[in-house]
Amino acid sequence: MKTRRVTLSFLVLAALLAVPALAQEAVLSGRVTQEDGPPIVNATVSIPSLGLTTTTDKDGRYRLTVPAGSVNGQTVDVRVVAPGLQSKVAKVTLSAGSLTQDFALGFAFGEEVVVGSRAPGAAAEKAVPVDVYTEQQVESASGSAETAHIIETIAPSFNFPRPTISDGTDSVRPATLRSLGPDQMLVLINGKRRHTSALVNVNGTIGRGSTGVDLNAIPSSAIERIEVLRDGAAAQYGSDAIAGVINIVLKSGVSPLDLGLQGGTTTHGDGGLFDGTANAGVAVGRGSINFTGEYRKRNATNRAGPDPRDQIVAGDAGNNPVKQPSYHWGDADERDILGWANGSVPLNDEGTANFYLFGGASRRDGVHGGNYRRALQAQNWPQIYPLGFLPLIEPKIVDYSGTLGLRGVMGGSWFWDLSAQYGHDRFDFNVTHSLNTSLGPDIPPNQKSFYAGALEFNQLVTNLDVTRELDVGLSGPLNAAVGAEFRRENYQERAGEDASWIDGGHPDQFGNRAPAGAQVFPGFRPSNEVDASRNSVAGYLDFEANVTSFLRLGLAGRFEHYTDFGNTSDYKVTARIEATKQLVFRGAASTGFRAPSLGQSYFSAISTNFLNINGVFTPFDVGHFRVNSPLARALGAKDLKPEDSVNYSAGFVFSPSRAFDFTADWFQIRIDDRIILSGNFTGASLNPILSPFNATGARFFTNAIDTKTQGYELTANGRAGLGSAGNLVFQAAFAHSANQITRIAATPPQLAAFQSVLFDRLEQRRLTCGQPKDNLRLTTDWRSGDWGATARGSRYGTYCSIDSANPANDQTFGAEWVFDLELSYRLARVTLAAGAENLFDNFPDKNIPANFNFGIFTYPRNAPFGFNGRYVYVRTSYTF
Repeated sequence: MKTRRVTLSFLVLAALLAVPALAQEAVLSGRVTQEDGPPIVNATVSIPSLGLTTTTDKDGRYRLTVPAGSVNGQTVDVRVVAPGLQSKVAKVTLSAGSLTQDFALGFAFGEEVVVGSRAPGAAAEKAVPVDVYTEQQVESASGSAETAHIIETIAPSFNFPRPTISDGTDSVRPATLRSLGPDQMLVLINGKRRHTSALVNVNGTIGRGSTGVDLNAIPSSAIERIEVLRDGAAAQYGSDAIAGVINIVLKSGVSPLDLGLQGGTTTHGDGGLFDGTANAGVAVGRGSINFTGEYRKRNATNRAGPDPRDQIVAGDAGNNPVKQPSYHWGDADERDILGWANGSVPLNDEGTANFYLFGGASRRDGVHGGNYRRALQAQNWPQIYPLGFLPLIEPKIVDYSGTLGLRGVMGGSWFWDLSAQYGHDRFDFNVTHSLNTSLGPDIPPNQKSFYAGALEFNQLVTNLDVTRELDVGLSGPLNAAVGAEFRRENYQERAGEDASWIDGGHPDQFGNRAPAGAQVFPGFRPSNEVDASRNSVAGYLDFEANVTSFLRLGLAGRFEHYTDFGNTSDYKVTARIEATKQLVFRGAASTGFRAPSLGQSYFSAISTNFLNINGVFTPFDVGHFRVNSPLARALGAKDLKPEDSVNYSAGFVFSPSRAFDFTADWFQIRIDDRIILSGNFTGASLNPILSPFNATGARFFTNAIDTKTQGYELTANGRAGLGSAGNLVFQAAFAHSANQITRIAATPPQLAAFQSVLFDRLEQRRLTCGQPKDNLRLTTDWRSGDWGATARGSRYGTYCSIDSANPANDQTFGAEWVFDLELSYRLARVTLAAGAENLFDNFPDKNIPANFNFGIFTYPRNAPFGFNGRYVYVRTSYTF
């Protein structure tokens, strides 16, 4: 009944957008030439929003007939693409009768970026499943203004939960593709590898133990389109591309200054958002540079319940001055400043050599809480916090990157691309509204704020790619690509100030030995500091061609050498069979790998506990130890090796008309030697091993499990003309994926009694059911002249609790529907829009009593759409 209700609601919303009327067709024609005059044969000319495509004849001429139902005064993008030449887009306002639009193309500043194939032009389309989300789709899903949230809104294979009380992960929230890890998804910017975050996710969230890319460091206002390759591609792009690849293409070219403002809030009185953007493209000689700046301030949300326990003295429950809720359970407070640029300039009159650059910088500041320390708890000093305190982590995240390159064509047929890129990410931990219990009840020597240290990641990448089409007697030219890559990575961990981690020696308020270090996040110690680097060198070959008129084959291979673990080689085979013009079958098989991140190899964080040994309180270390540390070695830890994968996929594309297409794809991904963060090894039987190191417990990264991920994905796209009432675009996408653990490695002999700790029941649940196995997106987009509307229904499948290892506390959260609606109007140079995300104010199921910490933690931290409730917003832009 619930499913019928929500489906009916969505259909009603879509129906309200459709009113048919009558109009006359338009005929758009013109000529496509090179800049120096010769016609271009077989160039592809299209109107993507209407699904219309044609090619030019021997004189470079084309003709597109726009159905009468689509001619209503709307402005559309007309796009022309030709192999080896710069693509161009022109805006044309449709009206009945004849229209003319000519194009003159120069040699490519850069080949058309289409992830998944190195072959240019339309011939490579549909060889592998690639979803392309346009600027308009990105904009209509930008209510929250965050790039990761936008992708999650429109792509069902992408998951972006909103963790809370998870240290740095509250600010750099992990995202996944096909239910795999955040670090098993490769992210590209303009086709170039993006560096990862410095943060290692070590708390109890989705993606525990991983280091992924911080997508929210990329402003959504700088994005022209997003390409999602749903296929393994390590043989083409290298490490991490196991689940797939996300390629973000930046805005480019000359464009007028566009200023945007957006404001929003939840209807629960929190989560206020202010977002200001500016974008402009300026001419530089015959080239251009496109600039984007964005400022974003997002206030926190809080869905915590009141704490019913005693707060200041025993027996004062429900009768004390502590303001409730005292905890924070929701989105963090964030302030972000971001700036990006993307440009290219020809180096000669012929345009056969070009210089390009792109990159950006951001500073992001967050504020998020830990667990509230009640006044009567041993961690508090009432002299400093009479009512107790909520300790805060306030990270400062600085991220920047820059890419410089040269591209060109040599001899009219050899396309080459030489680039160098540097990326940097630094995560500084600042702890406020806290104290170090072991420093006593007086300030000084105690203090309320601490600098707890930093994590830093640096990446340098240089690439050389050469591509040429060869006539080898096949049905079509053979696209041959060869390339090489050098990459240097550096990881650093820096200690915090002494007061953030030291043991001051003062007993707690009850006379017992006090814990050392700042409450909520003890700082990194000098013994944790590290500065580690590695190099990798890679070479690849990539071939693709129409072997016959109906069969297209691709073969790619890549060899890579890492200085820390050695060599790896991978391959990929693709096939595309055009059974008819309307029906295409496709399939791929590949191997892949993911190199262990430097963070997984070198991160460490130690805290100190004091145990009464023969009447003496003796310090013992517990925490996360590096794989190569003496303690980890004593427990049997070994150097990390790469994860290895084998991917298979098969599917078809059915396009019965230019107004409709349907795709279906099945996939299987087997991964061996997955890297996991172990459980905590502790207990009396380990004391002979741990005591020499003054430790009572330890955990570390290890290659410990094999998994199999299977699933299928369906997409459907349709377009309908409504006469003078406009046009409708319908999109439906469904993704199903399921993880299975096929092997858990045996523990080393010295840990034989701790097999269940290595990858415990809680971690198994996090992997196999912590994310929805099924996701559905239904979208209707209506445009008519200056008016527009988007209605979206998202269904998130069931998922399980991941915060309790006790089987009695297992919980399965039900599937939920979330609906979004946006209305827009363009008035001359001004665009106005208003919308709502989660229109019907839906929430996930609440945690059962055994999982909600006295009623404080109301909703699951791994809820795929969060638990903020309805969010409403308005946005406006002005184009000069």
